[in-house]
Amino acid sequence: MSSKWMIQNWTTGELNALVKNLGGEEVARKIQRGGVRVNFEDVLKVLFDKNGRRIPEGLSASVCDANRDSRLEQPKLEAEVDYANRITRLHECLSVNTGITVEQLKAGTEHLLALVRDDPRIANIANGVFLPVVLPQLTTDDLGTALEQYLEAVGKSYVRAFDDRKFYNHRKGTLVDEVGIVDGSRHDQLIERMKQGSVIGIHFPNPLQGFSINAGREQMSTLPEGFVLSGIDIPIAMMMYPDILARDYNTPGLDLVALSWQSAGDSLVFRAYGDGLGFDDTNGVAHAFGSYSGGLLFLG
Repeated sequence: MSSKWMIQNWTTGELNALVKNLGGEEVARKIQRGGVRVNFEDVLKVLFDKNGRRIPEGLSASVCDANRDSRLEQPKLEAEVDYANRITRLHECLSVNTGITVEQLKAGTEHLLALVRDDPRIANIANGVFLPVVLPQLTTDDLGTALEQYLEAVGKSYVRAFDDRKFYNHRKGTLVDEVGIVDGSRHDQLIERMKQGSVIGIHFPNPLQGFSINAGREQMSTLPEGFVLSGIDIPIAMMMYPDILARDYNTPGLDLVALSWQSAGDSLVFRAYGDGLGFDDTNGVAHAFGSYSGGLLFLG
């Protein structure tokens, strides 16, 4: 490849940016003459903005601005009682004992948050809403079967939190043998860990608000290890935090981005309203909506 070809394929804007990054025209000319020795090093790339939203750079799939009227509120998570209420709700509604104690959940959360906040590439994600979750051991190899069980528990938790509302599972009876994991989502890593036992993680429900489902999947290629694209963890989070994730119409719709339903062109979603919570298929993965979001799960 000739140097002439390379220069011809650089735009004027790109060349000007290069000169600027080298320190300006005077420094660039010294480098060109060989009068200055240059050492190169990678520049740290921040992946989330100050609000905890993923910075959508270099994506080919559709992204739009987040609708800031669709928002979540961070629950109080300071004392052990704050964690106890959440884990008790999970155990009662799902009729399981995960074996994870309140002390373990609090300590695990603090450890994972420290890992996030100590990495400047991802630290900003903790400026958004974060929800400690306990993912119970999987007792089935079929994700559709697991989802059917989880959705029953979501309904119990939701109506317990809002006794004047209803949960509508529009996909009831259609999930068994119909739910798959999307390639590149890393969700298979979570499933393998859940087969071994209960898992503590931090669920970030809306860092991908305004991302199409395709864009949410595409951005995984540039996230560091430790993050998993959300899918089956969303109903678990919904069981534990219905007051946060399904507060009213102004909470974002939550796409189960890591999962497909029946075909690669369809996925699943929760949407809260003032009088109820619905679960349905998305019937599309290409369009971006400012009031919908995919989530990320951090496992460390």
